[in-house]
Amino acid sequence: MKIEREEVDGLHAVIVPLAAQGHITPCLQLAKKLVAHGFRITFVNTVQNHERLMRARSKNSEVDNDIEFVSISDGLPDDHPRLRDVTAFCGALLEMGPMFDELFRNLLQKGPITCVIRDMRFSAAHDAAKKLGIPVVGFVTPSAIAGQCFFHLLTFVSAGLLPLPPPPAHASTPSLDPVNLSLGPPRSDEEAAARRAPLTCLPGGSPTMKVGDLPTNMLSHDLDSFWYRLYQIQNPLLTDCDCLIYNTFHALESDVLDSMSDMNSNIFALGPLILKLTTALDGVEEVAIAGAGSALLDEDHLCLSWLDAQSPNSVLYVSFGSIATMSVEQMQEFACGLEMSGHAFIWVVRSDLIEDMCENKEFERIFSEFVVRTKDRALLVPWAPQTAVLSHPSVAAFLTHCGWNSIIESVASGVPMLGWPRFADQSTNCHYVAHVWNIGLDFLSEVRGESAVVTKEEVALKVRQIMAPDGTDTKVDNIRSNSRNFQMEARKAVAKGGSSQTALTEFVELVQKKAKQSPLQDS
Repeated sequence: MKIEREEVDGLHAVIVPLAAQGHITPCLQLAKKLVAHGFRITFVNTVQNHERLMRARSKNSEVDNDIEFVSISDGLPDDHPRLRDVTAFCGALLEMGPMFDELFRNLLQKGPITCVIRDMRFSAAHDAAKKLGIPVVGFVTPSAIAGQCFFHLLTFVSAGLLPLPPPPAHASTPSLDPVNLSLGPPRSDEEAAARRAPLTCLPGGSPTMKVGDLPTNMLSHDLDSFWYRLYQIQNPLLTDCDCLIYNTFHALESDVLDSMSDMNSNIFALGPLILKLTTALDGVEEVAIAGAGSALLDEDHLCLSWLDAQSPNSVLYVSFGSIATMSVEQMQEFACGLEMSGHAFIWVVRSDLIEDMCENKEFERIFSEFVVRTKDRALLVPWAPQTAVLSHPSVAAFLTHCGWNSIIESVASGVPMLGWPRFADQSTNCHYVAHVWNIGLDFLSEVRGESAVVTKEEVALKVRQIMAPDGTDTKVDNIRSNSRNFQMEARKAVAKGGSSQTALTEFVELVQKKAKQSPLQDS
């Protein structure tokens, strides 16, 4: 917990992301926005993520003079699987209060802290900051609709919608995987009916939502599950924050943003954080996509030169994020479906993407043959500079796990989506993409044993549909039109006088005011 910066007067925000790529990225995007508003930033990662981020940034020569990166121990042994056992990992993060107390006290010795901006799930940082009189900002890194779902857990319990009916005695496993939080098929007719029930009691929610569209970790059979207990601890802290911020924009999620007064009286939608307002040499202000420099994995930039050689709007980009995994069986179906589609594609295949590989020689042979057969129209990479890929003119659509960063980046780029959600808020986001915003399609799956599998035929069908030429599919034409419209609305939001730019100014003014009203932070 090394603090090297000398005392500096002025605005100082301490930003604490949850220890995962999908949370670090928007937090670092926010940090850059605040630097442009006169802040200096202390950016706090766990030791493991700090080291990975520093290695990646050094390779890419990333420099942010007003952002100091520091690390803090998560208290776990080096060999702990961390996000590979997300329930145990989040449980450990609850115990980090003493580490944050020490960190904040060390920082206060060098000068005041204007605010601590902590991930909505990092409640340990909340308590430590409040005890020292530091204003606390809650950063809800998922979509606003997902954040609203999490907050209203007890609303659903009171309405009798949750928890789901218990699995029958003959079911060997529950439908919700306790480790990776993916949701399988219903284990009974009662559970199937419960998932189909309309979600009419969610303030600001779409009338198209059903219980099964809730984040997967809410779809437990057990009222005493870890996640139910966690939300009951952390949800009241959102109300206790001095304000809440979201990486979204009003034109995209106005209904839910306007229905959050019971969560907090100060709500600011600042997104898309990936978009930056700049001033050109001729003095004209313009909005552009700006990378965060937040990758924890090595990005393969050669894929951009590969895209340069492709025709406009001819490539499907496929990526399932930094955590999501799939079975060997599902991997085979996706590979065969992509091949059957006949379209060009870039596929991000992480080394840990397959969850049950175990040196499966037969799969290795099949996949190797697939790579050879598709080499003239496909590129497989271990990780990609996603924002650059999505904004490339050769990319026509995005097959995604529907993590919020991926969706907001796709929206900002005007790229239609194919959604295959895996866990947590991704199923909620996917529902909105396909059935509320109408900027993408989702997949139908079939039940195989106790698993839900998207078949190669379904993959090929939906890829061909989303990649269809203009004028051949009315639904896809509408999806493309909606995608372009939301892209324009996103750019308007961050432009001068736009909703997000105005909210950012109001947010800065509020935290300054709160800091002046706080007791002296010299405990």
